[in-house]
Parts: sequence; structure tokens; C-alpha cells
Amino acid sequence: MSGNFTNQCCVQPVEDEFYLETSTWPTSVVILTTVFLIIVNVVTLVGNAFVIVALTKIDALKYMANNQVVISLAVADLLVGLLVMPCAIGALLAGKWRCGNLWGKLNAFGNFAFCISSIMHLMMLSIDRYLAIARPLFYPLEMTKSRAIILCFVLWAYSAVWAFLPLFGVSSYECFISYIGLCKAEDWSKYGLNFGFAISVVSGTYGLALISMVYVYWKIARVIRKQLQRIKDVTCTERKTSANIREESCPSTANKQTKMANKLSRNKGVVTLLVVTLVYLVCWSPFCILLFVEIGTGKKIAGPYGTVAMLVGFANSCCNPVIYSIKYRRFRIAVVKMLGKTNFVLKFSMSNAGMSTIGDDHIRRILPLEVTESRL
Repeated sequence: MSGNFTNQCCVQPVEDEFYLETSTWPTSVVILTTVFLIIVNVVTLVGNAFVIVALTKIDALKYMANNQVVISLAVADLLVGLLVMPCAIGALLAGKWRCGNLWGKLNAFGNFAFCISSIMHLMMLSIDRYLAIARPLFYPLEMTKSRAIILCFVLWAYSAVWAFLPLFGVSSYECFISYIGLCKAEDWSKYGLNFGFAISVVSGTYGLALISMVYVYWKIARVIRKQLQRIKDVTCTERKTSANIREESCPSTANKQTKMANKLSRNKGVVTLLVVTLVYLVCWSPFCILLFVEIGTGKKIAGPYGTVAMLVGFANSCCNPVIYSIKYRRFRIAVVKMLGKTNFVLKFSMSNAGMSTIGDDHIRRILPLEVTESRL
């Protein structure tokens, strides 16, 4: 009887048990890392929830042309914080996966789908920016609300396809998400379907988005440079005009100043989106570069590197709301209004942003997130 008990309780778990490399970390390091990830998780949930509510309920923010794309991006980040991060933090703290095999598959599916969806949405937003700058007259006709919704569905479907394939034996989730289990040697063979999937998923998501965004931002820089040069030429021409003609050219000067103001607004939107994109690349590049190295060598790299790189990638999900809060005064005002702060707090917030007083009616009329340029 005791022999059976020992055989069932001691031997079997030793064969099946999988422990993370982080289980060998000092307790203080594990605790600090866990506290950091809990903070990231809370900011992810609260921040992205505010983004979604602000862009759907606040009059000053809900009429963006690319509103649906930004909301869809926030939903992807929110789902990472809601469905993926909690069990990952639990695995880090315990040194092993504790949420069961079924939830491990669901967690890995969500990890694939939500993270791929995030970078696909960032790629779409960069293309949206280019259209708004290069084709300002046609942009409202090209990027309609219905088209934006359709594009979001396409991006989610594209992400879901990559996330579903490991469920049908094309590869194993464990080879990409190391905190849920051990990657078997046969699942990371240098020859075969598994290896082809690894190359395809990294190239078709991270690689595709990175190349597309670099190209689009290069095109945006060219368009902005040309337009600013035209404005500069107009300014120089007006300065050479005689004093008598200057009065007649005042309307032209006003038009020039309007163009310059619009251009500066447009540049701010581009800079903000560029910051969001760079933060994403900083967070997820270690993980993707590690995968490229493992693909090149044909074997998984031993150690906690994969788990650490994945956990660093999770931090990206909390970054976008923070960036919006720093870059956009209107978003800060909307958040303050949602929190139900007093008029004193509202005035204090606006005065810190360089605004003395703004009435509620005026706040409602403010265009969303630099909407003068048509988005983000």
C-alpha cells in the first residue's frame, strides 16, 4: 500500500513536472520581478480600459477617423492583461506552470493572437498616418468608419490563423512560450513543418510589420520634407515682396500660417505613433531576435532568456495608455472627467498643461487626439 502511494505521489510527478529556469533565481529577484509585473498588469488593465471608454463615450474623442483601429489595439492589450499575464506571473512566482494543460493552451493561443494583433494594428496605423498626410483630400473618403472596422476584423483574423496552427499539430506552443512547458526536440527540428512554421510566423508578423513600418515612415518623412519646403519657399517669396504688396498678400500669409499649424499638428501625431511603434519594438525585439537565433541554430537556447524576453514583451501592453497620457492633453482631460474629479482638480490639470481655463462646452468641441490631422 505504501509502495503504491509512493509510486503514485512521488515518482510520476518527477517525470512530468516542468520547472522554469526562474525557479533557481534568488527569492528577492523573483519577488521584485513579480511586483514589477503585477504593476504592469494593473496599469495594462486600467489604462487600456480608460482608452476604450474614452474613445467610445467621450464626445471630444469618439469621432476620430481611425478610432476603431486604436480601440481594437487597446482591446488586444487589455486581453493580454486580462487573460495572459495573470497565469504567467503565477508561473514566475511558483517556478512552474500551475494553471493546467487546457488553460496552458488557451493562454498560449491568446498570447499568440493578442501580441500578433498588436503589431498588425501598429502597422495599420502607420499606413493610416501616411494616407492622412500624403492624401489629405482623399483620406476621409478612403478611411471611413466601415472600412476601418473591416480592416480590424481582417487583422484579428490574420492573427487568429497564426495562433490556431499549433493547435492542429503544426508546432507546439511550448517552443514559443517557454513558461507553459518544455519544448521537445522533435518540435524544433531544423527540418520539417515545425521549423517552417517558426520561420513563417516570425517573418509574417514581426518581420512584415517591421519592414512595412520602416518603409512607411520613410515615405512620411519624404512627404513632410517636401511640404515644409513648399511652405518655406512661399515664406521666402513673401519676404521679398515690396511693402505695398505685403498688405495685399496678408491672406496668403494667413494661409501659410494655417498650413504650418496643420503641419505641426500632423507631425505631432506622427511622432506619437512613432514613439508607440518604437516602444513596441523595444519590448518585443529581444523575444523575436532570440527566436531568429534559435531558428538559425536549429535548437532552443538553454536558460531563462526566452521567459525573460516574453515577460519584457508583456510590458508593452501597458505603454500605449501612458504614451497617450503624456502626449495628448485632451486624453488627460477626458480621463479626469471620467474619474469624476472636481472642477478644482480639472483646472489644476489644465493649468499644468499650459491652459488656464476651459469650459465644459469647449472641451466637448476639442477635436480628438490631434484630429486636426485625422488621427492618433
